[in-house]
Amino acid sequence: MSTINVTNLSGRGGATPNLPDGANITGVATATSFDGSLKSTGTPTLGLGVTINASGVAISGVATAGIISATTLYGDGSNLTGVGESIAPHYYNPDVNDTKVTTSTGIGITFNKKVVAGSGTATIKMVNAGVAGTTIQSWGISSATYNVTDLTLGALVSNLVINETYQLDIPEGFAVSTTGTNYAGTAYTFTVQGPTGKIFTWGYNADGALGIGHENARSSPVQVPGLTWGTEMFTGSAQNNGKTMAAVKTDGTLWTWGNNQFGARGTSSHGTHISSPIQIGSGTDWSSVSMGKQGGAAIKTDGTLYAWGLNDNGQVGDNSKVNRSSPTQIPGTTWAKVYKTEEASMAIKTDGTLWGWGENINGELGINVGGPGLQKSSPVQVPGTTWRSLAVGSHRATLGTKTDGTLWSWGFNEQGQLGLNQAATTKISSPTQVPGTNWSENISVYDYFTLATKTDGTLWTWGYNGHGALGDNSNVSKSSPVQVPGTTWSTTDGSIASGTAMSKAVKTDGTLWVWGNNNQGQLGLNQTEPAQYSSPIQIPGTDWTRVRSYYYASIAQQTDTTP
Repeated sequence: MSTINVTNLSGRGGATPNLPDGANITGVATATSFDGSLKSTGTPTLGLGVTINASGVAISGVATAGIISATTLYGDGSNLTGVGESIAPHYYNPDVNDTKVTTSTGIGITFNKKVVAGSGTATIKMVNAGVAGTTIQSWGISSATYNVTDLTLGALVSNLVINETYQLDIPEGFAVSTTGTNYAGTAYTFTVQGPTGKIFTWGYNADGALGIGHENARSSPVQVPGLTWGTEMFTGSAQNNGKTMAAVKTDGTLWTWGNNQFGARGTSSHGTHISSPIQIGSGTDWSSVSMGKQGGAAIKTDGTLYAWGLNDNGQVGDNSKVNRSSPTQIPGTTWAKVYKTEEASMAIKTDGTLWGWGENINGELGINVGGPGLQKSSPVQVPGTTWRSLAVGSHRATLGTKTDGTLWSWGFNEQGQLGLNQAATTKISSPTQVPGTNWSENISVYDYFTLATKTDGTLWTWGYNGHGALGDNSNVSKSSPVQVPGTTWSTTDGSIASGTAMSKAVKTDGTLWVWGNNNQGQLGLNQTEPAQYSSPIQIPGTDWTRVRSYYYASIAQQTDTTP
């Protein structure tokens, strides 16, 4: 007999049977499941047509190159060769069926193998009634970045719409392995939700400035109630000894808390203080806010500007010196950014013009005049039409960036905070260029020192260096920019802050770093000793986006995008 058909073979006493040459055994290697391993004294070769279609099969010592046909293969496939080789996604970005995605999340895939550019066009479509509809953006090979196992599509042309569902299609062949194996392609959906906006405060808490329901100081970040605080919260640099703060929510409502002397909170009740946020008015179209000494200013989505509070030097800007306890409109409809200083106000319009009003004793308005009695009670234009961002200090120093990346300063310069590499002077009353190029819009000045980032992610400081506020591991003051170690500092407007001899800055990875004076726990490190740090030290947590310092207090935003 040349063929033996058996289910099981065993020799006498369990010994291995001796089969004649040429015997063909069927029914042994065909099974629904295997318990254990196929073993041999040599390396057995399974013949063509052998099918393994049960999960969990363990086969050792079997040469199966190119002939396995399986329903499921466990593992990532990275070591398979022959027909079993695959290019499979490990991670999607955003995650499949994600329900909390922001436009900053990015779009791409991580694969189990090295990939390079293939051919075709990737698309993102809006999903209507469960069906992918109109294509809103396409990416060709030249618009994608291939980095070893990562494929990242280019930036979005326009923001995705919150609460809308999208389908991302990446076609077959768009990515291939280094040996030429095609990626089979995929389509997956995700829904966009707005980020959860949290704000935290810490430090000095007189009059309830921290907004946490009491007046006890805190040496580590404490969350202010609410999850919908907007990203345009801290335009400008607030003063008033840190006793009044304000923020805008994502629904466009405006909130303030803390001291209310002279109507600083923008409410009609004078001489009181509140330790929790209260809404100002009933409007839902506020876009940004800035707080100064005993007063504030805010812009609405239609470009109108409103101000309130102390007005003894015309800092409200309504052509009077009458204190205002509620928001009062300032003439004009094209205001873009507003900045409140100690006793003055500055604002940029959508056409790039810069305007100032209020106290001008040290030339802080930048209009080439300065001195007692030279204040302005309505907006006066500063020369230039390409202004981009501004920083105003509590001691009447002003700095601004232009769209060409240049940095300019004017006003009080007693400690070299204007960064002009010159001996301390009383005042400079018109914009003077700070050395260097490629300055980002991200600048901050408070007491007598300044912080600014460049577009390459470097951070620079200058001015008074008491308590190590410059972060260069010294206490020596500088009149020109010196670099703080690191090249991944955020360039987003509002991601650095200077306070009373203290500094804070956010990195691109969402970490928050602090240095300088810590005698009130204002650095947020849950301690008051050491009383100072002259180099950056990290505050716990990630996803930090913006930060402001107010005297001995701080406020920072954390955006939660966790699915």
